[in-house]
Amino acid sequence: MMCLRNYICNMLKCSNTPSIPAPNPLDDLDSSEVLTILKAEFPKALILLSDEAYKTTTKSELERFLKEDIVDKWKYTSTYFDCDDFSFALMGNLSNPDWGCLTFGILWTSVPNGAHAVNCFISNSGKVYIVEPQNDDVFKLPDNWEPYLVMM
Repeated sequence: MMCLRNYICNMLKCSNTPSIPAPNPLDDLDSSEVLTILKAEFPKALILLSDEAYKTTTKSELERFLKEDIVDKWKYTSTYFDCDDFSFALMGNLSNPDWGCLTFGILWTSVPNGAHAVNCFISNSGKVYIVEPQNDDVFKLPDNWEPYLVMM
């Protein structure tokens, strides 16, 4: 069964890929630079990098993407569409030719009441931010969070 968006796009012959314009500016980082930044920010976490090179952009460019992206509008459903699903969905929406090269990943962390999955982002200034995909908040790592896995 085809979803309504895909049905309309097929009828109008439009693209099914996000139409959010590409970020600017883009600065290059190789995987060793990304690893160094992430290890400094998350010293106890297992860090898995999937690419040899990445690009950074500004925090404001990422926030522009988040304003247009709709993952934060989806309904949370315990166990079936919870925090990890939100973080995978946002990562998936950024995995397109215009945005897929970014220093953006998924982070699992211990929090005071258990565990949580969010996204993380390295800006062009080298700062690491947490992105809460359920509400698009972008913030620094709270002191009481203990990240244990990062995939980028």
